[in-house]
Amino acid sequence: MARHQQYQPLQVDASTYRPSQTAAAASGSRIGSGGSRSAFYCMCFPALLSSLHDRFASRLPTRTQFVGYLSGGLFAIGWWAFIDGVTFASTRDPPLPVAIRFDDWLPGILSTLALIVVNLIDKETLNADDFNYSGSNVACKARACAFIGVTMALGSLGGSLAVLSLKYLMTGQTGDGLYFGIAISVQNVLIFLGSMILWFGRNSSESEGESYSI
Repeated sequence: MARHQQYQPLQVDASTYRPSQTAAAASGSRIGSGGSRSAFYCMCFPALLSSLHDRFASRLPTRTQFVGYLSGGLFAIGWWAFIDGVTFASTRDPPLPVAIRFDDWLPGILSTLALIVVNLIDKETLNADDFNYSGSNVACKARACAFIGVTMALGSLGGSLAVLSLKYLMTGQTGDGLYFGIAISVQNVLIFLGSMILWFGRNSSESEGESYSI
């Protein structure tokens, strides 16, 4: 009769065992797909966002620059609207029933002068004392100039609306004949807004070096 051999398990010395490179790589990939990936994202994403923030924040304009760009854009658009209206009214054939005269130019000219006068005044000089500034009655003079500038700005704004009403609306102008009157009002509204934005933006209590960051 055949004799059955008893199964003997293979004896392996634990001190001499070395895992193969394939098994080590597979184990590493399993670990990387688990906790290591979460740690990587947790560590890298905040650093990446901070780097992007610092890079783009340094390129954003400061408060003073932003206010200057905005007010300058409003001023340019206002004069562009007026010049467009003048060109449109002057090149019509047949000509428009309402002629272009100096009273149409006057509100825009006064608005521009008011912008210059108002923004030449620093906010600190409105409450200045003679000890810190050379000359006498510095605050009184600054307030007088500010009053004149604001009065010119409001007067030119009201004048443009008066020209629109008296010269174009009350005479029954419609369509192309009314376009230039609307352009005069739009011009002065935009210049007035640009003047006020520039003055309040430059004289705010926030620091000039502050930028509009995310």
